[in-house]
Amino acid sequence: MSTVNELVDALLAPASADVLRALDEEGTLTRFIPELEDGRGFVQPERHYYDVLDHNLAAVAAADAVLGSGEDAREIREALAWVDIDELLGRQIEGLPMPALVRLGCLVHDVAKPATAVRDEGRLRFPRHGPRGAELMAERLPRLGFGPETTRFVTNMVRYHLRPRELVKSWPATDRAVRKFVADVDGHVLPLLFVNLADGMATRGPGYTREHYRRHCGFINYVLARAWAVSSDEAPTPLINGDDLVADLELESGTLLGRVLTSVRRSQLAGTISSREEALGLARTVLANLQAESG
Repeated sequence: MSTVNELVDALLAPASADVLRALDEEGTLTRFIPELEDGRGFVQPERHYYDVLDHNLAAVAAADAVLGSGEDAREIREALAWVDIDELLGRQIEGLPMPALVRLGCLVHDVAKPATAVRDEGRLRFPRHGPRGAELMAERLPRLGFGPETTRFVTNMVRYHLRPRELVKSWPATDRAVRKFVADVDGHVLPLLFVNLADGMATRGPGYTREHYRRHCGFINYVLARAWAVSSDEAPTPLINGDDLVADLELESGTLLGRVLTSVRRSQLAGTISSREEALGLARTVLANLQAESG
């Protein structure tokens, strides 16, 4: 059995956090994802109940509860009664079920905290741990056998797991900011919000109350509704799509294609391009820059 299948089987288990903890006890989990090991025993600021590794595992346990059939699952479904959550959870990326990918995002969402930890006026902080974690997983996941689209999905979950809170710091969030958020996560807003919710639940541990959960569900409902509003009739039709890039730029489907499309879509939403010709011209420039960066 390949590594990716072993890990996916653990992530698909009804109580995946328990299976992952068992894998950790036997040394298998950090053999799969060595970057997790640095979080073992790494103490976080006082509002965090767990060290970094246990926090990541607790986030998976929280995702188990949110994606399951108990009280947490019922409450989030009531809060998002207008959303077809079952349809979302039935989706796959490169043949891998969405619940497994959300749990994987939870498992590695804070993987870079130890590497980014700094002391700032006596306080421990983790600047840009999301982007750094995404970079680490962009290297690790393909080695495990995950495909480019799956890797892009999970790394986006890691990179942007704090973005929902940042989005509403300047209340209310502007349409432009929300559109950029949607584009950055390739439209996978609800999975990202599930990871954000699981992160919040795992932060306080046993101190996370039912009232905390209800407020967080309300917050998710707000962000999701705003994202839906700006992505539906209000948002312009994309100037180009993946087929255009494959045909005009001879670009194969994969992570690079997704990065080019995202850059073009952001520029369209920002109003800096308005025609198909401009979009293709920008796509060529973005592609050349990305290829130059990769050597």
